[in-house]
Amino acid sequence: MKKLHGKMVMETFEEVLDPAHTAILSIDMQNDFLHVDGAVARAGKDVSGMAHMVETWKRFVAGARELQVPIYHVRLIDLPDGASDSPAWLRSKHLIAGVDEFVVEGTWGAEFYEGCGPVGNEPVVTKHRSSAFTNTNIDLLLRSNGIETVVVIGEQTPGCVEATLRDASYHDYYNVLVEDCVAAHNQRLHDLTMEVLKARHDVLTADAIMAIWSRAGNLNVTTPEPLGA
Repeated sequence: MKKLHGKMVMETFEEVLDPAHTAILSIDMQNDFLHVDGAVARAGKDVSGMAHMVETWKRFVAGARELQVPIYHVRLIDLPDGASDSPAWLRSKHLIAGVDEFVVEGTWGAEFYEGCGPVGNEPVVTKHRSSAFTNTNIDLLLRSNGIETVVVIGEQTPGCVEATLRDASYHDYYNVLVEDCVAAHNQRLHDLTMEVLKARHDVLTADAIMAIWSRAGNLNVTTPEPLGA
């Protein structure tokens, strides 16, 4: 910790990522965005790059569960017949994905991709826009449980992931992006977004974060296998 303007500020990654006040926000791991038969792939977007991210996501989340780090699953949902869409948002969706609707409530496309959903009583937060903080209860849930740091994973890097990471900082959370647990349909946009985010936010690999959590003195659990094993 260091004191700035009379306030104690977390300085090291060990402090920022202390499991006692850290939670994972998993963003939009849903069929329409990840599956080859999903709405985004049918609209002509390339989902081939999602497969590696999904496998890293699964290993990272499995390790976090063993280490008892809380996970909040955020999903984007469209209400049927455009009931949750403004004209401006409809235009944005066309620019983003080239479709009128995706992840419609009650459809297969809105369901979590196989192996990427909640386990047990892990919370699910529903949003209707890019950021997990826009008109949702995520801020209330996090603060109610003493969370000061959010670790962001999921898809899309230049879209909902970036929006949530930035919004977390605007809501005064420490925030860390897991660089190998995020992906985009456009690799160039992913790379450009990562360049900007690395200049403005904390970005670490899944292995680096898992090592910090495994070393935390208040965790009496077995260290998981390295993600690259």
